[in-house]
Amino acid sequence: MSFNQFRLSSDILKGLKDVKIDSPSPLQKKIFKAVQEKKDLVVNTTTEEKPETGYLISLLNEISKIERRQGTRAIVLAANRDRAKILDEWIWAIGYHASIESACITEDGNANEQLNALSAGPVVIVATPGRLAELLEKNRMIFREVQQLIVDQAELISDWAAVETISTRVIGKCQRIFTAAKDSRELRDAEDKILQDPELVTLAKKIQPESVVKKTSQKPVITKDLTQYYINVPPRSKITTLMAHLENHGSDSVVIFTASRKTADRLYKIFRKNNRRAVSLHDNLDKEVFNERFARFTSGDVQHLLVGEMSAANLPLEHTTQVINYDVPEEVSEYKLRAELVGDGKASRIISLVSKQDRNDINTICNSLGYAPEEVPLPKTVKEKLSGTGAPLQPKKSKKTSVKSKPGRQSKPKKKGGPKKLDELPRPTFDQLEGGRAGKPQKKGLFGFIKKLFE
Repeated sequence: MSFNQFRLSSDILKGLKDVKIDSPSPLQKKIFKAVQEKKDLVVNTTTEEKPETGYLISLLNEISKIERRQGTRAIVLAANRDRAKILDEWIWAIGYHASIESACITEDGNANEQLNALSAGPVVIVATPGRLAELLEKNRMIFREVQQLIVDQAELISDWAAVETISTRVIGKCQRIFTAAKDSRELRDAEDKILQDPELVTLAKKIQPESVVKKTSQKPVITKDLTQYYINVPPRSKITTLMAHLENHGSDSVVIFTASRKTADRLYKIFRKNNRRAVSLHDNLDKEVFNERFARFTSGDVQHLLVGEMSAANLPLEHTTQVINYDVPEEVSEYKLRAELVGDGKASRIISLVSKQDRNDINTICNSLGYAPEEVPLPKTVKEKLSGTGAPLQPKKSKKTSVKSKPGRQSKPKKKGGPKKLDELPRPTFDQLEGGRAGKPQKKGLFGFIKKLFE
């Protein structure tokens, strides 16, 4: 694929030709498309992959089409002065034919000269956080036209207070982008403070379906680089929480583990209704069907792999972007095996949806692990439904109307003393996909029919 398909201006295409960049890499292409959505992003990448070709080309292209340019449109924060100077030279080269100017602000420059450069309103500012924050604070400068705030090599940033200072001085709608080669708790805290519902951009490693099954002789180990989360899910909200989480945290490839085959198959139907590409797997599938579905996931044809009643040890997959425990495993060893499926770096994310019946299991896992999962709040859309500002979670009660109970379910006596609280709701069945275990098989035959008749 060439840059011509990005519909870039002739001036930007000339700049790319000058620096001998003929076509974008798969990751650069993906970054470019993600930037178009105007969402906050976390890009899992190293400088060797030249992510700037993805995150700055779109902006430089927009700027090249503006005749009257006023004010700064982008701020790029680099971890050190050497990286800042490389990015500044790159912007100058790509934007040369479009007359796009940039200013480089680092600690080794003259502060007065740098202040004059800032006052002139360069279209792009490339800076180290400490020096730029110092100048902005001292001269009470703000930015109203900035469209992008980019933190390059975020894992190497040592002065996050300076980054926050710069971020607060950007007024108006602004897309914020972090690039990072690996995750850390400090980086996660910075994301929570500066980014809003960021989307993860990364390239998952593709594994062929005939890969050898993971050897279980070695004891699974969870590294501290792994991002572990769990969400406490209210009654009857597990599906809503799962879909909201996927909406807020888009990713290349997601493996979702459930406790039963039935849950995996029914989740597949829900995904289809929501226009999400998915396949479901379990041990009882014909080998040919299993391989065909698995190949669709590893090739990138579908994004979600739903695994029902099957151990991660029997899943011929080496790496994925994200693992979700729709049902928390009963054994700590199974949790660790699932964690091992996750790739290295920022893509390392495993999250557990913890309903009432999962809490004993997650407590056991937390007590067993040296680096326990971290609780994160419910997604915003789920909170709105619970508070009543969104769609109601329960059907409205009809006034003075008696409704006959359906066969097979006992009607519970009404409780006095006001409306029913969330934690007083009847415990959902496994057919309602609230997670937990596979449940007991229902009795069939004449005895079962008679028992059901009198329930």
